Amino acid sequence: MIEQILNPIIKPIKRKIIAPLKRAKTLPKRALAVIRRWLVTAIFGPLRSLNNYLRVGSYFIAKKLIALILIITLFIVYFGFISPPAFINKWFGRTPQLEASAAADKGFTGPASIMDADGNLLFKGQLENGQYTGNGKLFFPDGKLRYQGDFAKGMMEGAGELYTAEGILLYRGAFAADQYSGAGTLFYPDGQPKYEGLFLAGAYEGAGTAFAADGSMIYSGAFLKGVFSGDGKLYSGKDKLLYEGQFNNGIYEGAGKQFDGNGVLLYEGNFLAGKLSGPAKEYFPSGFVKYDGAFLLGSYHGAGSLFNETGSTVYVGSFANGVQNGSGQAFNAAGGVVYDGKFVNGKYEGVGTLFDADGAPLYKGFFRQGNLYAEGFISLSLVKLQETLGAPDAPVLPLEEEPLEDGTVIEGTLPDDASDANGSVISPLPSAAPTATDQGAIQPSATPTATDQGAIQPSATPEASAVPSSSPTPNNEVQTLSASNESVTIADIATMTDAPASDSVPPIEGEIGEEVILPQTLTFSAMQLSFVLEVDVDNPEAFYVQRLTTWNPVIMEQTYSRLLAAKTVSAKEQLENGRTNLIFKSGTTLLTFLMNKNKPVRLEMSSILTGSE
Repeated sequence: MIEQILNPIIKPIKRKIIAPLKRAKTLPKRALAVIRRWLVTAIFGPLRSLNNYLRVGSYFIAKKLIALILIITLFIVYFGFISPPAFINKWFGRTPQLEASAAADKGFTGPASIMDADGNLLFKGQLENGQYTGNGKLFFPDGKLRYQGDFAKGMMEGAGELYTAEGILLYRGAFAADQYSGAGTLFYPDGQPKYEGLFLAGAYEGAGTAFAADGSMIYSGAFLKGVFSGDGKLYSGKDKLLYEGQFNNGIYEGAGKQFDGNGVLLYEGNFLAGKLSGPAKEYFPSGFVKYDGAFLLGSYHGAGSLFNETGSTVYVGSFANGVQNGSGQAFNAAGGVVYDGKFVNGKYEGVGTLFDADGAPLYKGFFRQGNLYAEGFISLSLVKLQETLGAPDAPVLPLEEEPLEDGTVIEGTLPDDASDANGSVISPLPSAAPTATDQGAIQPSATPTATDQGAIQPSATPEASAVPSSSPTPNNEVQTLSASNESVTIADIATMTDAPASDSVPPIEGEIGEEVILPQTLTFSAMQLSFVLEVDVDNPEAFYVQRLTTWNPVIMEQTYSRLLAAKTVSAKEQLENGRTNLIFKSGTTLLTFLMNKNKPVRLEMSSILTGSE
């Protein structure tokens, strides 16, 4: 309804306005056609016709001249300003402006300014076949400088400077394929250098120095793919040296030195995975060596030596997991050996030897958890006993007695033929006493007797002369062996005289005719130890320790203190002479201390199980 009313009004208006606009689209073509016809007429028309002249006042100007001037002007404008060839720009020192796509398509060569589709300057410099080359500048779309320097084949190549979008210098140095490559400097936003050195493919590679934001040095040395690798120095925030040596993938690996925060040397040696491994040294802040030896992943492990802050040796031997483990020697402040033997987790454990301040051995035997542990001898085999303590003292033999008038010999007197060429003798026993067999190898004897070599005697301590012996009764007496410099075995003792042992001590026959082997005694007077060994019922060829007797002050005092500290069950036995026996039960071992004025003067240990059999 409305359309029917308005159409008669709108159509005339459309014809008057839209139709001319449509014809205007063809106006350039029609104008060019008119100009072309005019130029043809002007150039090729006859000069004799006044129609080919324009009258200007009293002058007539040939249309041909005007046409030529117009053509030349258009030519100059187009090739001089709109699309000038390179040589024209070179003559006039002008830089042509090209769109990036156009420059690439046309393979333009020469100086140019490359614009984006919006007319923003992207590049200004030399082009070769449409690619950036030589010296030039790159710009952000907002016109701020992005890069200035050398180009090759359209990429940053050679010396140049790279800037952030805020116009802050980011990098100055060498480029290759649009990446940092070669010597250069990387900067923090405030202009402080972040890194100075070599680059490869945009990463730190080769010799260089890294800095903190405050300008202090972080690292100086070799890099590989952006991380510390090779020889270098690592610093704290105050330019204090933390590490000097070899790196691998950013961590300590290889020979190096580690320092504390003040630059004082702490460690020197080989590193693996960032921790000391292999031969190395640890130092006190004073500069003295604290440890010299093997490490494993940061802990003492292997052979090494510990020292105190004055440089004196504290320990030499084996380590594991950072503490003494294995064989080693402990030293006192004066440098003297105080212990030589086995360690477990930093404590004496196993077989070892204690020494006094002069280096003389005080005790050789067993230790447990850092304490002297003489109980370890109980039930020890003869072979192990001699492996631990060496050869026992040589046999103690009785002196020869004068014969009576009737020619009989008082007990203890030896016949003339009882001595061998060396003067050694065998003490005869009553005919009913059993003899040591070839298998027993240790001859039975009386209770340990005083000898020039220091064999066990009740007077081993000043107070012991009046103390009743706690040794076996005469019915169980055994022979004591005295000192010898050679290793003495049971078989050696049985053959120390020319006369066979069976001739001097006849064997005792049991109910079924078996030979009975008595307990044997071995004495180690240097250690102030005496052992009673019994034959192994399962192996008549073998002996084991059944009882230990000692008058060694070190053994007695340390054992007594250990038992008291452990609150071990004990019992007291009062003796007639005012002394006491203090009896302790520790595991399967019975320990009896002979006490004089509350001080142990003698200690006897025995196996409870063996004693009850």
